[in-house]
Amino acid sequence: MLRSFLYGIFITVIILFLSFVYVIKRTLSKDLVEVFLSLDKRFVLLSLFSMFLYHTFDNLRLFILSRAMNLHYPFLYGYVISFINTFGATITPAHVGGEMMSLYTLSRKGARLHKVMSIVTMKTITGAVFFLLFIPIVVHYFYRNPQVVLRLLVILLVISLFSLAFYRIGRILFNRSAQKSSFIAKVKYTFSRFLVVTKLFLKNKKLHLAFATLYSVLLYVSFLLSGAFLIKAFEQSVSFYEATYAQIILLYAIFLSPTPGGSGVGELGGIEVFSGFLSLSAVGGFVILWRFITQYISAIVGGVLFFFLFVKDSKGYLLK
Repeated sequence: MLRSFLYGIFITVIILFLSFVYVIKRTLSKDLVEVFLSLDKRFVLLSLFSMFLYHTFDNLRLFILSRAMNLHYPFLYGYVISFINTFGATITPAHVGGEMMSLYTLSRKGARLHKVMSIVTMKTITGAVFFLLFIPIVVHYFYRNPQVVLRLLVILLVISLFSLAFYRIGRILFNRSAQKSSFIAKVKYTFSRFLVVTKLFLKNKKLHLAFATLYSVLLYVSFLLSGAFLIKAFEQSVSFYEATYAQIILLYAIFLSPTPGGSGVGELGGIEVFSGFLSLSAVGGFVILWRFITQYISAIVGGVLFFFLFVKDSKGYLLK
């Protein structure tokens, strides 16, 4: 597993490097340093605080779902889970590593695998509610800004095709042998238990699901507020509503992207979306800082926490 994550980190860094080179080359200006020095620090702090709220609501969502399944852990450990999930989502295609990290971090607390799978599935379902609720806003944004949306779709398509070819090559080069039949049988058994528990969850834990859904919506709202506050740090004359509204289409594109953590799409798409608010000399610096605040700082913290837990668990396993 560790080798897979190291490979994912390597791929993510390559994509980020290419994306940042493009952003810097397209928007680099001698005024960039002056732009950063003139930032309103209050709004930068509010942007960071919004991301703290993001992780708090993520923590609350998983916390209440875990309590519904009688899985108990300290509330502060939930922040560890949230940061590690961000790390996993950032270094794996289509954010799938976030779910894998949830399985790992929750399983460490002694829960059976099928129960953990149910918790993680409910987390995914409640998270999808936000994207369903905001579809009308996406349609409205497309109506108001068709050229921006079309350019964003082109970026998403090109990066998706590039990613597909890249991962196909990687699969050929690093293809592994098929799993044993005993393992397949174990997976089937676990999956059958998972279906039973999930059915019971939907039947008897509706209040828990309602709160988890509310926390999921607030989670993504906090994400949008972080970007809006950061735009205000660069240009206070920008409408806070418009700054929040414009990010929604970009949030969809990032989560639809097959690249690790939406890398590439977030950076290049950010140039297209935010150039309507900021000057060319500021938009590149904004996009890089925005991606670091909303994604990569959390991923770095989560990566450190993950490797700490991984080493700790490995030592404990060897001592048995």
